[in-house]
Parts: sequence; structure tokens; C-alpha cells
Amino acid sequence: MLDPKIILKSSLEGREISPIEAVILMQSYPAFAQEIHETANLINKRIHRDVVSFTHSKNIGYTNICRYSCRYCSFYRKKKEQGSFTLGIDDILKKIAETPGISEVCIYGGVNTALSFNYYTDLLAKVTKNFPGVSIRAFSPLEIFFIGKKSRQTVAEVLKKFKEHGLISLHGADADILNDKLRKKICPDKIKTAEWIDIIKTTHNLGIKTSAMMLFGHLENEIHIAEHMEILRDIQKKTQGFTEFTPMPFGEHEKKLFILEKLLKRGRREDYFGGEGQIVKITAISRIFFGDTIKNIQANWFRVGLDNAVKSLHSGANDLGETHFDKTSIKNLKPRDEMSISPAKLKRVIIKIGKTPRQRKH
Repeated sequence: MLDPKIILKSSLEGREISPIEAVILMQSYPAFAQEIHETANLINKRIHRDVVSFTHSKNIGYTNICRYSCRYCSFYRKKKEQGSFTLGIDDILKKIAETPGISEVCIYGGVNTALSFNYYTDLLAKVTKNFPGVSIRAFSPLEIFFIGKKSRQTVAEVLKKFKEHGLISLHGADADILNDKLRKKICPDKIKTAEWIDIIKTTHNLGIKTSAMMLFGHLENEIHIAEHMEILRDIQKKTQGFTEFTPMPFGEHEKKLFILEKLLKRGRREDYFGGEGQIVKITAISRIFFGDTIKNIQANWFRVGLDNAVKSLHSGANDLGETHFDKTSIKNLKPRDEMSISPAKLKRVIIKIGKTPRQRKH
């Protein structure tokens, strides 16, 4: 077995670690936790010095009606189900206007069969016209896949038209975990791994950026995580199209919806759902794995909590994510959960830990 210390030393010397070496590091945790965090921090400092970025951005869900039914999703609703909604374009414009000064808006939703192709192009065009200084990150690979299928266009044709109407980037949802056996269990009717990869590559080749995500803490093991990251790293080497990587922990509301007891060995539950340790661990190992291939490793304050996000800034993360989330962004939030944080507060938090804040456009 390879020595974790040798792997960490070689990564500090600039050598790219392999997927099996990433697995070894994950399996060496927590015995080598301190060394792993220190290595991730040093690599991050070499790339970003002590700069921590964020985007003054707003997330808006335009519809929660979805023909798919991912087992863990608390967001989607069926048509006419209580709580289902679809926003008109004017409603979306009002929501953007409620948060002045943002540099980006992230628009996403379920796969709503009732929406026409013109809805999407009109939405992009009107946001571009009314907010010319705001970059538009919108839709996921699954949404693009279905929009193309419904309108009888290729993915490339859809993306080209969306780009003409103002689309700057896609958000990297629907990756979940890029292993088809696991996808059959947690999101059985979503696009397959190969389809997700093809859509992402097509998007990048058209000059449209995307983010990249990974959902962890459910049924996956260390090998699945390493495979997922290897797929992303290989894509990035070819396209340079990913703006950031965000490891996303399985949340409390997902756990309640997804009957994990029948699918997970009881002994793994505490390990995976202990929370903080896993978030910082996966963040650190993703920084070591990606190095400067994907430069931005995001600890999204909204998804992991501000305390965990700050801890991750000492273990390889360099980005805190977006500032504002509309109430349509996610369901089943606890009353104490904050939906927004001001750029001024984020800057104070970053300065307090001895780092330099930087607001990036998108």
C-alpha cells in the first residue's frame, strides 16, 4: 500500500495524484487528517495566496414542477400538487430587482413539460435587456437535455440559441455522483453519466462555462468519489470550462426523504452523516486531487453552513459561493436557516481569518 506521507509529499512537489492515491488518502482519514489539511492548505496558498472569493449572486428557482422524481429531492412537485409553482418572466425580473448590485443570477428549475422553448429564450433575452451588467448562469445539463428533446433540437442547437440570448454559463447540477449503478438507486430517471459528460463537453466547446458539483454522503464509497473527480479532471484538461468544483454533502432534508436505512450499512451512517468532518475531508482531498487544474474549490456557505465553510478555507477551499438564495431555491429549510448574506459580512468573515476577500463576477 502506498504511504499517505509519500503521496502528500509528491503532491506538494507538483505531481498529480492518481484516483487510487486519492482513495488511499480518504481511507487514511482521520489518522492523517492534520497532514492532509496542511497539504491542501499549502497547495491552495500556492495557487491563490490568501485570497478568498465569492460572487454577489442570486439563485432563483423558476419552477419546481418536474417530470423526474429523484428519490432525495425535496424541491420537485408534480403538476397540480400542493406547493407546485412556475414563475412568469416578469416575476423573475422582479426577484432580480429585489437584490440590487448583484453581478450574476443563477436560474434553475425542474423539468417542466408545459414550458415552451420560447419561454426560455424570452427569459434569457429579457434578463439580458433589463439587467445588462448581470451575468446569467442558468439551467442544468438535464434541463438542456430535455429542452432539446422536447423542441426537437440537438443539445448544441439549444445551447447556441441560449448563448445568443445571453446565457453565460450552466450550473453543474445533475452530476450527483457519476456512477450509473449508484444513479439507478438515487436518481434512476436522470441522464446517465455518459450523457452528462457529453452535454458538459458540448457546452464548454461552445464557449459556455459550467460549474462542477459532487453529491457525497449517501451510498457512495471512496472509489466512487475518486472516479467522479477523475472524470471532472479529464474534462477540465480538455476544455478548461469548469469555473469551480463544489463538493455537496447530502443534507438533512435529503436524508429524511431518502430511505437510507435499507440501502446503507448501519455502520457507515455515523461516519458519513457526522457532518463537519466529512465536509472538510472531501474539500481537502479535492484540492489535493485537482491542484490548479480546477482552480476554485468552493465551500458553499449556504449548503454546508458558514462555520463549516470557514473551516474549509483552512483546508483547501478558496471560494464561499453566492450571496443570495431566493425562497424558491430550496425547500424544508429550518426557520433559523439564512437565505442571504451580504458581501460586507462575507468580507468581514474572510478578513477575520487573515485572508483577503475578492468578489468575482461569475
